[in-house]
Amino acid sequence: MPSDGHDRELPAEEHAEWPDSRAQPRSFFGAPLVEDIENLKAEIGFIGMPFDQGTTNRPGARFGPNAIRDARGHSYKTWGEPNPKPAGGYFDIDAGRTLLAGVTMADCGDVSVAPSNIDLGFDRLTRVVGRILNTGAFPVIVGGDHAITFPAVRSFTGFDAIDIVHFDAHMDYSHDYQGVLHTHGSPIRRCSELPFVREISSIGIRVAQKKTYDEAMERGVHLLTADQFRDLGPKRAMQQIPSSNAIYLTLDIDVLDPTHAPGTGTPEPGGLTFVELRDALRHLPSRGRIVGVDLVEVAPNYDWAETTTRAASRLLRELLSVLFPSKEELTESAGAAQEGLRMRP
Repeated sequence: MPSDGHDRELPAEEHAEWPDSRAQPRSFFGAPLVEDIENLKAEIGFIGMPFDQGTTNRPGARFGPNAIRDARGHSYKTWGEPNPKPAGGYFDIDAGRTLLAGVTMADCGDVSVAPSNIDLGFDRLTRVVGRILNTGAFPVIVGGDHAITFPAVRSFTGFDAIDIVHFDAHMDYSHDYQGVLHTHGSPIRRCSELPFVREISSIGIRVAQKKTYDEAMERGVHLLTADQFRDLGPKRAMQQIPSSNAIYLTLDIDVLDPTHAPGTGTPEPGGLTFVELRDALRHLPSRGRIVGVDLVEVAPNYDWAETTTRAASRLLRELLSVLFPSKEELTESAGAAQEGLRMRP
């Protein structure tokens, strides 16, 4: 039978341009895996927290970290001749330039969660995030339900003060649930009790109990509902956040409308669009230095067409692109500056 051309032998130079066909390890953005955090030599350290024992509604957020790893909204390596280039970045068509080029990342794996022992899992997360901070890397914690925010924030004891920016459909300021202090409805309340947590801003809220609302207002929580956010627009909404020397960002995916993020345990209609949230994250660094971030409540078993996991992955990429300028941009800027000096009379 005549060949249809699909089985032809490719020249070596064409082989070199193909992505590596070997199975790649599961990791956030395809970044290298690091088993010994003490030897972490990256600017960004990812950690998964597959925990949903704090869920009061539909469980499944424990599967969030691996689902977001698999979404691969960005590839840490750029494939080309002769070999893949680590931290190759990605071309942003709107910006017209390559972002995240040369920015080093590593996946530090998942915290081991012990069934029925919430305190043990939380203690482990606090220690792991603290170890990432000790290396100088920027911690990105991927959950898991929202209860994990408290043990993550607890790691920042070395800071004089931390301000929390909280995107969510819910206030998460309940004192307890049937006497239990650590649920996904209480992390902001628990964080408010830490002595080094100063200002708290909750954005995108559209559900609250009167008692919880009153207690949050008494504490001085800065509240911006989803409707108020829309009236202001992303840029002006972020200007309402107090300026800060250290911002911890906690991002509950259910701040998005369920049409943009159906894969979550407690969806609420009337949420932000993906573009609104993306633009807010782009403007947030104008309020101060972001020192850590978590993204929580992705429950892939309620997702369809990977809509939620892809949105989550893309939001992390967008945020990191703002926080970590591409090394190519820095090199080009420095080169242009040097050229300008040489051209002076």
